[in-house]
This record gives sequence, structure tokens and C-alpha cells, in this order.
Amino acid sequence: MTRFLFVFLFVVFGSGAYAQDTWKVERLKATADVYPGEELLSTNGIETLTYFKAGSSSKPLMIFVPGGFHLARVAYGYPGGDDKDFLAYWLGQLGYSFLGASYPTGNKVYSKVYPDFTIRDWGKQVAASAKFYIEREGLSKDVIVMGWSAGGQIAQSVYEAAQAEGLNVELFVSLASTPPVPLLLAAPGEIKEQADGLSAAPQFYDLFKQYVWAQDEMNGHAIIPWNVFETDILGPIPVALNAIMMASKYEDGKYVKDLDWSISDTGGLKFSDFPLVVTISGNKILDTVHAATDRGNWGIYQIQHLFRNIVEPAFDGTENIDPQEWQGLMDEMSYATSGALNARVPGNHFFWYGQFGARETAHQIDVLRFRADNLRNNMKSIIERIKAK
Repeated sequence: MTRFLFVFLFVVFGSGAYAQDTWKVERLKATADVYPGEELLSTNGIETLTYFKAGSSSKPLMIFVPGGFHLARVAYGYPGGDDKDFLAYWLGQLGYSFLGASYPTGNKVYSKVYPDFTIRDWGKQVAASAKFYIEREGLSKDVIVMGWSAGGQIAQSVYEAAQAEGLNVELFVSLASTPPVPLLLAAPGEIKEQADGLSAAPQFYDLFKQYVWAQDEMNGHAIIPWNVFETDILGPIPVALNAIMMASKYEDGKYVKDLDWSISDTGGLKFSDFPLVVTISGNKILDTVHAATDRGNWGIYQIQHLFRNIVEPAFDGTENIDPQEWQGLMDEMSYATSGALNARVPGNHFFWYGQFGARETAHQIDVLRFRADNLRNNMKSIIERIKAK
């Protein structure tokens, strides 16, 4: 009973040091480490590195959320790089506006660290940054959030925060990402606490180097030289952002393991308040976990969204339904998880990195958006026919 009460109160009243429904956003003065085209924002007092590229105002804003230990620069590039190697360029070719939103890390681009930053805060930071650019640029209030790797952990928190900001999350795109389920993955080695309160895992850097070099080889050149990648993109992160491996928080100056808290912070059990998810994964054995499990891991969220938002509200338990129409509706539900909402792009955990993968990933996002829209419309049409009989 005590555990249930704690989780209930936590979900109702929020979490994180910066908890409130909407966040104030202000521009900060650029520093020497900010790339051309980037901006530093203050989202409720938290430094947020952003990069915005305008597209059609009638299309949803595409938001890239980086994975663990990374800045969003991996999706839009660096000075001296080839724009065609990055996702932002190819989404722009399809007419989409692009926003890269980087959470606070220990990278030199930030002036301080935020060890108590949570996944709830992360979702609010992304939603607040999106609203800032949508209002400034006169864009549609529709957004598509692309969560890469550990960025999948904000699927629920950003959905909830976006609604509070008056935005509509049309889709959440999993790019080889992990759902917001604490302890779903095993960390490859110890994640250590630094003196500043952030978490470090040097063994991840060795793995990232393998991924990056493999994508370099696939594309025939260095996309971002590793020395630049390591200094300008990577950095230690707040411990709560390791929920899928640690389920810990930063409290009273130290790490505290707390599964109940982590479950509430990620929102992974809030099935009735979750976006429709589509997945794109690589196909290389180097990314075994995501290549083999992403579709299954996200399947429960896909089916729960469709059922709770389209099917369940339409029926009152009556059996007086045309069997063929009901079978058609069940077939659409099966189709959703068997293929319609999932895709693959050749490559490893960084399959979207480099011209070949970036171009194909942008194309697949466009295809999945079309499929998801058709799927929802088909299901609603079947329900309308059932209710009309």
C-alpha cells in the first residue's frame, strides 16, 4: 500500500528539481564553444543547446533527442562537415523544420552541471524548446519527436509536457531506442559517479567509437573526426538519465537507487498517456540488442495507444457487431505491430549517421508517418461503419 501511494502521489504531483507544468524559455548569450547556427536557451534556468533549421510551416516540427552522453550535434553536424551526412539536411529536403535539442551534459558547451536533472525534466525541456521555436517561427503546433537510443526514455514525459504546452505529438519515432522501462538493459560495465555529481562510463566511449568508425567505413570517409566527436559531442550525464540501466536518482549530493521513483520519473507505465510510436532500427550485429528487440519492446506501447485511444472509447462491450467489420479492426491492430509501424535502415546503432543512412532514415520517417496516418484513419472508418449499422 505504501509503495502504491508513493507512486500515485509522484505521478500526480510531478518529479524533478524543476517540476511545474510549463517552463519559461529565454535566449542566453552564445559562448566560444557554441557552433554557428546553434543557440543556448535557458529552459527554467537549465542551459539547453539548440539548433533550428526552418522548413515548411504547415509540416510538423521534427525534434531530434540524442541518446546517452551525446549532444544533438550528431544529427546536424559540425563546422567543416558535410551537411549531407546528417539527418537535419535530409529532413529539410523533405520540407520539415528541424530542431536538435541537447539535454545538459558535462560537455564544455555548458557553463555548469545539473546532476539532479530528471527524465521528467528532460521531457519538459524538449517541449519548452519546441514551443519557443514554433512561436518564434510561426510553425504548426504539431511535432514529431525522434528519440535516439536512451532518448527513447522521454517518450511519455515529452508527450505529457507537450500537451501542457499546447502542442500535439503526432508521432514518437524510436531510432534504435529503448522504451522508458527502468532496468530493461544491462549496462556494459559500471556507471560511476563523478565529483560534480554527473555519471561517467568511459567504456561506452569505446563502443561509440566502434559504431562511428563502422559508419565512416560504410560512407567512405570520416563523418566527424573522432577527436572532434569526443570533445565536441560527448560528455557525462545526470544519473537519472540512466534509468534503463540503473534506476537511480541524485539526492542530497549522492546517487540513490530507487526503482519506484524511477518508474514514476520515466512514466513507462502510463499507457493511457502515451504517443503513437514508430520504430526504425539498424540491421548490424554490432547493435544486437536494438536490432533484435526494438520492435517487440515498443510493440506494447503501439498496441496500447491504438486500443486506448481509438478502439476502447468506441465500444461499450456490446456483442451486436458485424463479425467481418470486427475482424477487419482486429486485422488492423495486428498489422500495426507486424510491420506498418516499423522499419529498418542498414547500419549499426548509428544507422542514421552518414549520408547513406541519414537520407534513408528521413525517407523511412516520411513513410512511417504516412502509414500511421492511414492506419488510424482505417481504424476510425471501420468503427464508423460498425456504429452506423
